[in-house]
Amino acid sequence: MASVDKHQVVKALRDMSAYLQLKGENAFKTRAYDVAADRIAGVGDDLATLVAQKRLTELPNIGESIATKIAELVTTGAMPALDALRAEFPPRMLELLTIPDLGPKKAKTLFTELGVGSIDDLEKACAEHRVRALKGFGEKTEEKLLAGIAVARRASQGGARKKLADVLPQAEAALKWVQQAPGVIRASLGGSVRRLRETVADVDLIASAPDAAPVFAHFEKFPGIAEVLGHGESKSSVRLKEGDLQLDLRVLPDGDFASALHHFTGSKAHHIHLRGLAQDRGLTISEWGVFRVGAQPAAKPGTAKHDGAQEKLPIHTEADLYRLLGMQEIPPELREDWGEIEAALAQQLPADLLRQADVVGNVHMHTTWSDGRDSLLAMVKAAQALGMTYVTVTEHSQTSGYAGGLTIDRLKAQRDEVARVQEQVPGVTILHGVESDILEDGRLDYPDEVLATLDVVIGSIHQRYGLDEAGMTRRVLQAFDNPFFQIWGHPTGRLLGKREPAPLRMEEVLDKAAAKGIVLEVNGCPERLDLSAEHVRAALKRGIKLSVSTDAHSTEELAVHLPFAVGTARKGWARRGDVINTMDVKGFRRSLRAR
Repeated sequence: MASVDKHQVVKALRDMSAYLQLKGENAFKTRAYDVAADRIAGVGDDLATLVAQKRLTELPNIGESIATKIAELVTTGAMPALDALRAEFPPRMLELLTIPDLGPKKAKTLFTELGVGSIDDLEKACAEHRVRALKGFGEKTEEKLLAGIAVARRASQGGARKKLADVLPQAEAALKWVQQAPGVIRASLGGSVRRLRETVADVDLIASAPDAAPVFAHFEKFPGIAEVLGHGESKSSVRLKEGDLQLDLRVLPDGDFASALHHFTGSKAHHIHLRGLAQDRGLTISEWGVFRVGAQPAAKPGTAKHDGAQEKLPIHTEADLYRLLGMQEIPPELREDWGEIEAALAQQLPADLLRQADVVGNVHMHTTWSDGRDSLLAMVKAAQALGMTYVTVTEHSQTSGYAGGLTIDRLKAQRDEVARVQEQVPGVTILHGVESDILEDGRLDYPDEVLATLDVVIGSIHQRYGLDEAGMTRRVLQAFDNPFFQIWGHPTGRLLGKREPAPLRMEEVLDKAAAKGIVLEVNGCPERLDLSAEHVRAALKRGIKLSVSTDAHSTEELAVHLPFAVGTARKGWARRGDVINTMDVKGFRRSLRAR
């Protein structure tokens, strides 16, 4: 068989979908390739084995036609159908689809009318004011495209930061590999990944072992390495083929592990602040340990004493380090110098930071009634398997026709299916709701009499992000006045690396949310992570309650998205009591805004 891995197959399927959209194929056909890509991405079995045993069609939503194309790619290294589609367009055509708010239909128009086949072509056409002359575009569209080009370029630049969700699986696989190396005593992820930053530049790994050489020899055989970038006494750096991701491994004696882990976890601002505190106490902190300062500088890190002047203090865990400084241990997610050091010194860090085990209700999910990929029954059973005791089914609303949004009649019809599924899965309470679009004038896109029949109403913006700050702020404030609006979904509308947060006077908006009793969603979709941790903190200071939501469109996403929602909320200092879906279903419903 050809050497084609799962990630190449997923990319090929997504490219098939993109090219078919450019050709104007119907949504059901194009969506089938995206669904198949999701299925293959989640396959735990060896893909080549599934192909050889002709078991691809056993996977949900993969039919014979797509299975054949996958098999061709895995066995021959080529997918003729994809090659034929590529031949119809310029080689860089798909990069146009990385530009925020530029969809396949407009991209095709630009290609057909102006010969635009790349980001460079589009930038030139905009600079020459040729785009504004096209029907359906105009001067404002041209300006938005230029701004979007800048966003797309920042995301694609070499060394650009990558989404945490894209990096984390590779980082965890690398950690597991290092833990299996000869002689390793302890190992951990560090850096931005450990602090759960929403984007990361590379991956730091820290390990302890009596001898670094066999650990590095094992590490440098990690599957998927493109090249070894460097190798020294205590550090090895490699670059992976997938995502052009750099991994840096440091190996130290076990006595230095905790200090090194703390140092290479960061953040830089957190460390600078700590070093100042340490100096006030006659201590120095570095990757090599904590030393009591004497008259002379340390001659050689890693030894018990240096010239009789500096004493190395025993640090077995990070808690030991913080204890020497007279403070609570600070969880990695909080180490950003956002006030955590002052709180830890005052013994006021929250002791009950949110944990995934605290969450008992899944909020915000979509099924095949709108743009979800699994049935309501499958989603409810999957939520139950994750330990959820209730779910909210909140399909897209009627304005979101592109996402299969529900008309009023279909919304009413779904209630009947909710009742049927409820009988089949009595252990999970199903709350019938909707994700209602916030229109440009601030209205929700269903009449109040329809919203009044629902258990949960999430209000979200999905379109018309081009409003200025005053217009967007007015839009949201007006929406909060609707008495049926309960949860503000993915509040800033950002898409990491693709779309900037909506221009909002956030302080004003949060003040009104607090006054109106609006719950704010922390959306765990890896492209969103919205609210951000910074905005979570601002909301909590106002007493606003949160919902950690999955925004799941498949059974797989239920499990994948929840940890990101919880992690983002934790990073914003959210405690168990701040999050309404840590309560039982009765408490959850009581926490929603009274109508």
